[in-house]
Amino acid sequence: MNAAQSVPAQQKVPSNLRILPEPSSDPGLLDYLSASRLKCWQTCRRQFFFRYVERIATPTAPALFIGQQVHECLKSLNWARWKSEPFDADQLRAEFDESWERGLESESVPWKKEGDEANAKAQAWAMLETYFAESPVPYSETPEGVEVEVDCYLDRFGIRLVGIIDLVRLGGKIVDYKTAARAPSSGSGPEQHATQLAAYGTLYRSATGQRESGFELHYLIKTKVPKILVSTLDPMSDRLESELFRLIEDYLEGIAAEAWIPSPGQHCSWCDYASECRTLSGL
Repeated sequence: MNAAQSVPAQQKVPSNLRILPEPSSDPGLLDYLSASRLKCWQTCRRQFFFRYVERIATPTAPALFIGQQVHECLKSLNWARWKSEPFDADQLRAEFDESWERGLESESVPWKKEGDEANAKAQAWAMLETYFAESPVPYSETPEGVEVEVDCYLDRFGIRLVGIIDLVRLGGKIVDYKTAARAPSSGSGPEQHATQLAAYGTLYRSATGQRESGFELHYLIKTKVPKILVSTLDPMSDRLESELFRLIEDYLEGIAAEAWIPSPGQHCSWCDYASECRTLSGL
């Protein structure tokens, strides 16, 4: 199945009734799929339009920047583990400092007031120190993979699925890192990240020919005293795989139909494109 075949021509919106403008150039929506694209599609198709079709640049939120820098440091930690190098907190701190400065040079981060950036950096490092001390992964354990770039072709949809897996532990356990302001409510983690986990499970199985042994979500919580929480999940179920494939079908059909309809909800209050959406809807 491909996007051109998924929606009959007579169902497409006539050009004279188009609400949203034509994209300025080919956005490459059918070049590949990723968990982030599918998750954005699930959240709001109007948001998807602004991010992936119009490609409107937005500032990097402080919370997102912190998460990016924490991920970079954990990647360095896991690479050292992969190479069986001794744990060196001072070296990791030096790499963290360099990564932070590079990030500030390349990203536009809207710090609200003086001192926020320094506080955010201290908070990020405090979370990392807590993780070093309480990590559920023994430093002596050699990973199967670190920052694994995986790509598979989904024949039934005629499109590639791509992703980068943070860590694959021995035995095929897929690990993903999350930074959060507070601990997830009981049972909410798996539902929030189901699309991502299903995509990673599909990619792992395609790349290895084996079934993953399960998933781990490692939460680094940005409380005054940082906390580490781990959510352990079973391998991808047949039903979860089916839900992912139904989502992909919906994505391809929606792209073909140019169905950029909004999904109003609480998430509108922190959407990067709230202003553009209100203007477009005449609110």
